[in-house]
Amino acid sequence: MKSASGLDIFEFHRSELVGLAYRITGSRTEAEDIVQETFLKWMHADQSSIVSVRAWLMKVATRLSLDYLKSAKVKRMSYVGPWLPEPFITDEQTPANELEMDESISMALLVLLEQLSPAERASFILHDLFQYRFDEIGDILERTESSCRKLASRARAKIGRDTLEPTQDKAEHIQMLSTFSDAVKKGDMTELVALLKDDATFHSDGGGKAAASRKVLHGSDVIAKFFLKVVRPDWLSKKASEMTISATWFNGAPGMIVRQAGQPITAFNFELEAGVIKIIHALRNPDKLRLFGAR
Repeated sequence: MKSASGLDIFEFHRSELVGLAYRITGSRTEAEDIVQETFLKWMHADQSSIVSVRAWLMKVATRLSLDYLKSAKVKRMSYVGPWLPEPFITDEQTPANELEMDESISMALLVLLEQLSPAERASFILHDLFQYRFDEIGDILERTESSCRKLASRARAKIGRDTLEPTQDKAEHIQMLSTFSDAVKKGDMTELVALLKDDATFHSDGGGKAAASRKVLHGSDVIAKFFLKVVRPDWLSKKASEMTISATWFNGAPGMIVRQAGQPITAFNFELEAGVIKIIHALRNPDKLRLFGAR
């Protein structure tokens, strides 16, 4: 039987490596670059001496991701307005009814992970999301097992999440997209407020390259007024005939993308809690929206 080539072996692990690098960096573009660099290191390595291929590849990808994250954190401190991760877009060839909610790549979780130090973030992701033992994480991060255990514990305390069990019903989520957009189009303030949690938040990422709120908005009344005053006029403007609003799946949940003349101009992502909207994320930065492609 012909043995698998180095390329075949790497391709078997590619998807997991992209997922790891994305969760650490928050950038799909950078994750792809990191995985490519990992591939080059793999092809130049003495593969016959590597005991566990997966462990070796994950270690290389993690370290490259952390190198990027350390430099990215400095840039994000000067980012114009709220920062949101690049969208992680599911293969559009996959039927919608086969897609499952995945909180481990949700916008909400990735935003929370920004509070963590690189080491905390890596320890949490490797242990809680990829089921690595703390002694294995210690080898990757060049720290003790006890230190990595503490890092992951601190990470959970900071983000306020002990588990990543799905808290949203898929069918309810999809229905909410339609209900919310209809309420905005109708201009129904009462209905909009009723769809939002009292302490809901709205994060809009324009990156200084597109119109967006420069701060996170808090409260159902404030958010509803923003949509009626700022968003609704655009949806009902003279250019509305060029505008389409459709559902799309990204970051492990159904979202809503607005296109004008085929070009994506906003991608909305909601997090629900107890049947109402808890968080709205709106991607407006054209550098991030390009990943959705034109139609």
